[in-house]
Amino acid sequence: MTALVTLLSLLLLGAQAQHGAEWTYSEGLLDEAHWPREYPDCGGKRQSPIDLHRKKVWYNPSLRALNLSGYEVQHGAFPMINNGHTVQISLPPTMRVTAADGTQYAAQQMHFHRGGASLEISGSEHTIDGIRYVIEIHVVHYNSKYKSYAKAQKAPDGLAVQAALVEVKGNAENAYYSNFISCLKNIRYPGQSAVLRGPDVQDMLPGNLHYYYSYWGSLTTPPCTENVHWFVLADTVKLSRTQVWKLENSLLNHQNKTIHNDYVGPSP
Repeated sequence: MTALVTLLSLLLLGAQAQHGAEWTYSEGLLDEAHWPREYPDCGGKRQSPIDLHRKKVWYNPSLRALNLSGYEVQHGAFPMINNGHTVQISLPPTMRVTAADGTQYAAQQMHFHRGGASLEISGSEHTIDGIRYVIEIHVVHYNSKYKSYAKAQKAPDGLAVQAALVEVKGNAENAYYSNFISCLKNIRYPGQSAVLRGPDVQDMLPGNLHYYYSYWGSLTTPPCTENVHWFVLADTVKLSRTQVWKLENSLLNHQNKTIHNDYVGPSP
């Protein structure tokens, strides 16, 4: 196993050398402050995340609830990988969300942003009235009028992200996360992958889809393209302290350090 992990690490380093420095949040030559050098959109004027000021939000009673289809229990194998920044779960395009204006978006993947460097630090990217939550879940979609995510990523109306904020709810475990969290030990090192069987993504998200914050922004990681329709759910996901701890401490990055604080702060 040691030899396999070493070989995998060397292959990853070789790939990084071919494609330039690997971006990071706080270390190396391509940390968050230097993303615009390689990814110009990261220095744009419509960057996400943002701080959502509830007193400044315009309430639109005509907006309908987000409509999910294909999100229920899935009978199949879903690849999940430690990409060196977070855990990412690949999702089938049969999972779709329909926005209030009728636009339909096909799912691509879901991932997590968290803190964990200390008990004082939470890791959500969006904040509500300046308050940061412990974890933020992103379900990334692309506009279904495009044939693929790659094509949609280049279009001005190409992408959508459904975001959910996580709160700690004592010691009561969220059963819908048990299988996923138990798989994290199998992808401790960057590049390692595992199979997640039968996830119920709909129940991994908040139950109330009627209230959400909607705005046009960007991806929060490189290439930071400014073509993302954001739906930040007002309701939250509840996880136990143990579940949050495992999410924050199970994975290592390319520097062989525990992945902590994989989030960016709100744009001005």
